[in-house]
Amino acid sequence: MLSKRGQKARNKAHMAEKSQFTTRLKLALVLAVCTLPSLCETYAIVWGERHGYTGKALRDGLDFWAGGFLLLHHQAPILFDHMAYQAFLQGLYGHLPYHLWSYPPNYGLIAAAFGWLPPWGAVFAFDLASLALLAFVLRLAGKDWWFVAAIAVAPASLENVLEHQNAALMTALIGGGVLLLETRPRLAGALIGLATVKPQLGLVLPLNLLRRAPLAFAWAALAAVLLAGAALWAFGPEAWIGFVTFTSPAMSNVLLTGKPPEFAGGLISAFALVKPFTGVHGALLVQAGVSAACMLAALFTRSPVVLLVLSALASPYLHDYDLLGAALAVALLVQDRLERGFLPGEPVLFFLIWFGPGLLPWMPQYAHLAPVLLVLLLASAWRRGGVAPCDSLPAPPGSPGSSAGRSPIPAPPESTAPG
Repeated sequence: MLSKRGQKARNKAHMAEKSQFTTRLKLALVLAVCTLPSLCETYAIVWGERHGYTGKALRDGLDFWAGGFLLLHHQAPILFDHMAYQAFLQGLYGHLPYHLWSYPPNYGLIAAAFGWLPPWGAVFAFDLASLALLAFVLRLAGKDWWFVAAIAVAPASLENVLEHQNAALMTALIGGGVLLLETRPRLAGALIGLATVKPQLGLVLPLNLLRRAPLAFAWAALAAVLLAGAALWAFGPEAWIGFVTFTSPAMSNVLLTGKPPEFAGGLISAFALVKPFTGVHGALLVQAGVSAACMLAALFTRSPVVLLVLSALASPYLHDYDLLGAALAVALLVQDRLERGFLPGEPVLFFLIWFGPGLLPWMPQYAHLAPVLLVLLLASAWRRGGVAPCDSLPAPPGSPGSSAGRSPIPAPPESTAPG
């Protein structure tokens, strides 16, 4: 009798192990298929680099490198002089699309840390460092390497690398912050405070922290103040004055006028969804209402998934790569639903949100569906109670223009003049 029971137990364990392997294999195949659009985009970028279009192939990474290089060499005024900045970039790479340094000085600290490298070296080092930080906080939150690998190859993650943007960094800071809030409130608060380098993605967090975790709120405030102070010490008050008087109005103008199209054309926020129907003022009112509702809703949740989705919905300035936080939310939900079961329609919804950032560069006409899908994702998370805070889950198995008084700009490393 005992031997029969033992045999049944072994058979049951073997079936469970086989089922887990089959599930992982299916998920791996889905992940592989979802990378195909980004791989095609990678080929186009490599072709451009090999045919002399380095400045264009660098995409947003060119601004990251240029900002860091100029700040590192005490040339911050060029960042706040439209003509001088365009002349600096075109002196290196010839005719380019419109470029703009669109970040606050505290983000400039990060860029300056890589500004001593040549452009390609700088952007790839930043990409790798951001992904490494994301992997670190996910592991610290108890996620296994399968989970980390899935996030690393998510279409939003690949688009982020191809654009050399900061979504992996922001997901590490905000995602890591909300996942670690229960177990490591000081670290979680510090991470969220550092996310003030891109404050529009964290609009829902201050009130949530103040109500739910005052200790984390205090550490977030401390980290934000220290980071802003470090930027003031490193770059002087001119950098903050330039940000307030030039950069911030320029980025607001993107929303108000839709120009330049290189910036406004890729927006996928609620503002962008309703603007064709309501005009600018109506869209601003809608976005203000959405953002306020998201901040209010955040007061009543402890779910990391809900907070990640609310953070995306509340931002008026959202691009496809910014959906990496939503991809993290999807991964957390899938992990949960594999245990509790999927509701009707959830697999399709999760797939669309996961795959969407890879498809949008090829099918931009569908970009404005993103807020709708995010609302559906929010409903999916909330109606099942979301995902419990991470601490309550068991570990898962398994020729530049220059103005008077400016010092000469040093030659950047490995720059190429147009031929």
